[in-house]
Amino acid sequence: MSTLYQRFTLFCLILATALTAAAQQPSFSLVQPRAVVEGRNFTLTFRLTDGDGNEPSAPRLENCTLLYGPSTSTMQSTQIINGKMSSSYSKDFSFVYRADKAGSVTVPSVSITSGGKTLHSREATFNILPDDSPASSGGQNGGGARNSSGAQQQVGNINADDLLVRVSFSKSSVYEQEPVVATIKVYTKYDINSFLVTTQPAFEGFLCEELPVQLEMNLEHYNGQNYHTAVVKRLLLYPQKSGKLSVNSGKYDVTLVQYEAVNMGFFRTSRPVEKTVTTSSNAATLNVKPLPEPRPAGFNGAVGTFTASVSLEPELLKTNEAATYSYIVKGTGNIKFLNEPHIDFPAGIDTYTPKNDIDTRVSGANMTGTFRTDFTIVPQEVGNFTIPSTPFVYFNPDKNEYVTIDTRDFDIKVARGVSTSAVASEQTTIDKSIKDILYIKSTSGVTAKGSKGYVFNSTIYWLAYILAAVALVTVVLVYRRRIRLNADVTGRKLARAGRVATKRLKEARGYMNSHQNDKFYESLARALWGYISDKLSIAPSQLMRDNIAEKLEAYGASSETAAQVIDVLDLCEMARFTPVHSDEEVAGLYAKAVAAIKSIEDVRTK
Repeated sequence: MSTLYQRFTLFCLILATALTAAAQQPSFSLVQPRAVVEGRNFTLTFRLTDGDGNEPSAPRLENCTLLYGPSTSTMQSTQIINGKMSSSYSKDFSFVYRADKAGSVTVPSVSITSGGKTLHSREATFNILPDDSPASSGGQNGGGARNSSGAQQQVGNINADDLLVRVSFSKSSVYEQEPVVATIKVYTKYDINSFLVTTQPAFEGFLCEELPVQLEMNLEHYNGQNYHTAVVKRLLLYPQKSGKLSVNSGKYDVTLVQYEAVNMGFFRTSRPVEKTVTTSSNAATLNVKPLPEPRPAGFNGAVGTFTASVSLEPELLKTNEAATYSYIVKGTGNIKFLNEPHIDFPAGIDTYTPKNDIDTRVSGANMTGTFRTDFTIVPQEVGNFTIPSTPFVYFNPDKNEYVTIDTRDFDIKVARGVSTSAVASEQTTIDKSIKDILYIKSTSGVTAKGSKGYVFNSTIYWLAYILAAVALVTVVLVYRRRIRLNADVTGRKLARAGRVATKRLKEARGYMNSHQNDKFYESLARALWGYISDKLSIAPSQLMRDNIAEKLEAYGASSETAAQVIDVLDLCEMARFTPVHSDEEVAGLYAKAVAAIKSIEDVRTK
């Protein structure tokens, strides 16, 4: 019985494998070729997956000579995951060519017949790089580097041209707030064992957003030499002011691997030798154009392409019941750094501090997402109201023009809701079973002594009249002061700077407690920059590391406080590019930022 069960199980497995293979459709593709060097041989590989077919013909490549091919190799694998069996089969056809002349090469589509069907590969392109220039070649005097073919040279001196770190921009000229990608790339002729950043390039005058990087080596021709290159960092930058913005050079400690020849008697071999060198990146410059003048009314710094809309939930309102008015901006550009809109709500509707919800993602060399501002409103009066349209104005750098989007007016009708005050009525009945409440006796026809029945002749009436008049004057004065404070935008920012900073620091503390260090540093830096901008009444675009100390001392803060603020900002910026820090270091940085803000709050201006 056991043998019969084993045979049945084996039959099921074979049948499942056959059905899986029958269900898979064959495919034919080209393995993407990499850049090659002029005069070197390279391999072009086509892959047939889950099928069998005839050998394809060798494609004709411009500026290349076919040496031999195709040579074939096969690979088959079977795996079982959660009781499900899957298998794959592939067959590679490889052709060997010689790169005769530098330039771009297009690989045409190649066809193959498999299972009675004709399959085609896609077209692809790759570059043939010129050979190293003898005049600028550092490998002649120095050794240990890899030459164009990848061969290991002997140990020798390391030249400046053998290891480079470059900072480059994706565009040479942009508008204010228009995104540009900065790339930090290492060029080397050696194997690299370690790469340590000692001083990061300073991107002053920019708002930065780090982009994901795939660490892979490529071959690139630069300054007459061929280098193995790798991107170590990519940043999405938003310039905050016009003019020529420069990126200061960074410093890096790099451990390179050279190879020393070793005589083993009957044969020779090589062994790796490590050397640590310090190198600096270049100082890159970007031309930032100012936004065209005059700037239209309502423009608040949005640059890109956007759409705007508003919504109200619920649309049927009642007094003393809350509703949410939402202002929604979607699009591509500096959407993460937009400012909340100013809505002129009609009198009779109370509003509360708006809440911003930002959802963004990086799309290519730009940022796409949604910036949503929710206003909580509570109607206090019955009637018909209109929440006026608030246009959204942005600058489109592609069309070099300002665009205005008109949102809809909201006509709302407010019905009477649940009253918050109880109406007193004369007690006419009482529950006899209630023992802890005394019966309230009602009286009628009682008048004040000597009043002849007229209430306005009483002292209480005139006292109430005077109190009402004083209350009215007080309300008018308070209302006028509120109007004056609302008109004073700078004063409001100054008054709420500390509260906003506390809220932002709370967010940073949450990231610290959850050990999300990257988000902690970004949130802490944003909180400190925003606090200083509000406290000193300086626009973010005009606030830089160089003028913080001057502005703080003019405000009345001590030089020690200014130095402490700059130190926290530098540590936040540095920490975003360095390895993981301990919990004690993170907590110490947070405490230092709190102490800096407290020192500024303690300043009493004259």
